[in-house]
Amino acid sequence: MTEVSPLFALATDAAPGRPNEDFAVASTDLAVVVDGAGIPFGGCHHGVAWYAQQLGVQTLAALVGTPNRPLAEGLAAGIAAVADLHRGTCDLNSPGTPCAAVGILRIGTESIDALALSDVSIVVDLDTGPEVTCDLSIEEISGTEPDAVAGMRFGTPDHAAALTALVKRQTATRNRADGWWVAAADPNAAQYARTASYPRSSARRASAFSDGATRPVDQMAIHGWPEYLDLLDKLGPAGLIAQVRSIECDDPDGIRYPRTKRHDDASVAMWTGPHPLR
Repeated sequence: MTEVSPLFALATDAAPGRPNEDFAVASTDLAVVVDGAGIPFGGCHHGVAWYAQQLGVQTLAALVGTPNRPLAEGLAAGIAAVADLHRGTCDLNSPGTPCAAVGILRIGTESIDALALSDVSIVVDLDTGPEVTCDLSIEEISGTEPDAVAGMRFGTPDHAAALTALVKRQTATRNRADGWWVAAADPNAAQYARTASYPRSSARRASAFSDGATRPVDQMAIHGWPEYLDLLDKLGPAGLIAQVRSIECDDPDGIRYPRTKRHDDASVAMWTGPHPLR
């Protein structure tokens, strides 16, 4: 088997009309996808987009050049580093302080490692089929977005009230022992991330997706993972996100595919290989 260096292709796209609170960054063998959230300027004057960008960069920096460092340890270091950047100017204890779901994909010489904190998805397609690393505790505890707004059009009082109630449930159960976990200011959150490792020799392809990019699979049930990965191979990350936007635009009122937002920020980090030559 001839071994060659891995590479990544990245794309990220903001929901139209708003700043992008997703962020994707990669080295040759690592990709980090961050999906930021929080009340705008709630406790932090930098904002959610800044937090997502800093967390991605600091986490990547903590893992680059250390192929044996556990991904959760690198994420904890990234969370701590970002907290140190603004603890002197911002209220990191505010319920509105920025937080983020995080996905990490590492392509090693012998193994492929995956980490998901909250609902970013890492998908590794093996000879036996796709394996997904994702933590959907937020849905198991607070309910799914499609269920919360089913039958309600965007812009109606009912939709707004249902969304407010869902966010209230999510906030009340976030980052607590009996709840669900995201990155915020406490590096302890990293220990609750889901992790997995697979033999690289068995991997056909691997990618990381924010939940805005997985809607056609996990919210809309238009595609299964094998078909969606084939579509990614065909279109590339930017083309796949454009396909998501087309689906969203074809259902402008959110009736066919109930969702909390017409569009969501979307990011994809795709391992382009070169793959092992067998």
